[in-house]
Amino acid sequence: MSTSLVFAMAVTLSVGFYIWKVGINLTLSSVFLGLMLTLHGPMYLYYTRVWGPQTKFFETIMSAAPYNDAIGALDLSLAISIVCITLGIGLADFAFGISHQQIQAALHSWRTRPVRISEGVAQRVELISIIGLLIILAVVVLENNIPKTIVYFISDASEVAKIAMRRESGGSRFYLFNLLVSNVLPFCAFCCFIAIRQRLMKLRAIAWAFIIAVMLAKASTLSKAPLAIFILQLLVVEHLRKSLDLPLGMAIRFILFGVLLFGAMVLIAIRELHGVVDALDFLFYRIFMIPNESLLEYYTAIPSVLPYGWGSKFSWLVGSLTGQPSQPTYLLVGAVHRGMEGSTSTAMFIADAWADFSWMGVLLFSLFAGFFIRLLDIQLIVKRGKTVATIAGLALGHYGIFVMLSTALQTAMMTGGLVLVVPLVLALSSAMKWVPEKNDGGQEHLVHLGSV
Repeated sequence: MSTSLVFAMAVTLSVGFYIWKVGINLTLSSVFLGLMLTLHGPMYLYYTRVWGPQTKFFETIMSAAPYNDAIGALDLSLAISIVCITLGIGLADFAFGISHQQIQAALHSWRTRPVRISEGVAQRVELISIIGLLIILAVVVLENNIPKTIVYFISDASEVAKIAMRRESGGSRFYLFNLLVSNVLPFCAFCCFIAIRQRLMKLRAIAWAFIIAVMLAKASTLSKAPLAIFILQLLVVEHLRKSLDLPLGMAIRFILFGVLLFGAMVLIAIRELHGVVDALDFLFYRIFMIPNESLLEYYTAIPSVLPYGWGSKFSWLVGSLTGQPSQPTYLLVGAVHRGMEGSTSTAMFIADAWADFSWMGVLLFSLFAGFFIRLLDIQLIVKRGKTVATIAGLALGHYGIFVMLSTALQTAMMTGGLVLVVPLVLALSSAMKWVPEKNDGGQEHLVHLGSV
């Protein structure tokens, strides 16, 4: 049996699981599995069998592993990953005793009930907006971020020059601030946005100023994606205030808005592109082809050129134990295919799992990813229901999923904020828990547990 057939069977089974068990909605498990199938399903086959072989760089990638079937290994790895993600979702439901009926009842409750927010939570959100605004303004003024951000977006410099500009000046020199801009501050901004839309904010001007300041902090990374994703997330948060459902019309509107938003950002930042067609071609390449191209870079470089790390490439862990962190895998892989140091090559989470732990890493990391993402759904949607904090937590979780599908799992957990979702929700929200009756056909009840 060919590896492509095994891959196709895994995708087909997972699509069936996705439609029957998970459903097409804005829960984290649905977004995760849906994006995984979209980016690395048929589009992966299109890249490796049709689009890629027509490019020179594909030949360069494949030349690193002339005696190994890298594409066959990647076929099987993606098949294992997709199946293990679905298994992880199912295992989370089993471990916490969550039935399909309970999930559907929780989705119905989210759809029919208003956003719950106490006066105490509203006051906390106002205080957070003031503190967050002051922190961002202090860093922006100290590092003179506004001029460099304006120069980046309006400059006629080439894409290569802007990449160099981003590496030299993007973000802040304070690591903690960069981390806050990636996860905690957006979570707080989402809370402010929801409170404004619910007409519960007294200091609306300050809340809006804080949200705009977060946008500025995102833009100061000198990258197109963070700002565009944050704006798109605000639109998603507005929809989450009403429902987790994702009907076809709403999905099309999200896609069109995303294409327009990212297309505009691309045309502004990359002046070599001329017109809508060029922008759409670039977006197609960047969204669908590069994720699969990057994966193939890892599988041709490892183990043909670079050995498996067996944990040695977990730089944060090795550095804490030995005081001498190893060179990151994305730099080593980039050097293999581009022939120079400093070039980076990042790929979705199974790439690093493969680089460090081979087949076992792909299996275990995928199983854990599916389990953890479903656990977040259970904690936010089933156990707590629709509150300001849980909506913001879902939005932060969506960002963490994006990070996981573009870089390592440990990066998604920390920088992407996945590990912070439940703690942040607990720190802010009133503890309201949805408890289903055993024999009432899924009728939901809200039990007040007090304030956290």
